[in-house]
Amino acid sequence: MAAMTTPSWTTPSCRAAPGRPREFDVDDAVRDALDVFRQRGYHGASMVDLLAGTKLSRGSLYKAFPDKRALFFAAFDLYAREALDRLREKLAVGDAREGVRTALLHYAHVSAQACWQKGCLITTATGELLPDDAQARERVEGYYANMRALLADAVRRGQAEGGIEVRANAQALARYLQTVIQGLRFVAKTGADEGELREVALAAMQALAPRPH
Repeated sequence: MAAMTTPSWTTPSCRAAPGRPREFDVDDAVRDALDVFRQRGYHGASMVDLLAGTKLSRGSLYKAFPDKRALFFAAFDLYAREALDRLREKLAVGDAREGVRTALLHYAHVSAQACWQKGCLITTATGELLPDDAQARERVEGYYANMRALLADAVRRGQAEGGIEVRANAQALARYLQTVIQGLRFVAKTGADEGELREVALAAMQALAPRPH
């Protein structure tokens, strides 16, 4: 392997954190870095923060990830995969309408918690790296496309079951639900509490209700 140059995100004054053994679990390191990025954002996460958060030596971290960008995208991929798995799980609760309701109330809860704990990495990438970063844009767009596909499938099932307005466009409703979900996170940051966010989620459910013919 060719010698690796020192990544641009190092600083000479950084003191190495106590390192894990040379052989370490990369997935564990990515998950630890994910926590750092959620707490501090992409630009706010420094070399010192990432070394402390992953408990890796500088050399071990560089061996697995050439720079902060590569580590961030690995954390993003993990976060996106698990977020979609959770959405799929919530949508599977009960019939389709109940699944959508469960998903929206879940997002109301986690949005209220995240406003003072940890942020959403999708929102971080959107706010800090888009629109200029093509690689970040591809990942964010891919995540949202997968989210809308899951929501559209739930809407179609709900229409077939009679719990969701059958004359509505499933793709349009999926995009509407995506907008509500992302909006919950932003509104939470303005100080809305969980009760207020639940009201928004339940209002969105009313918009899906079948209308009299």
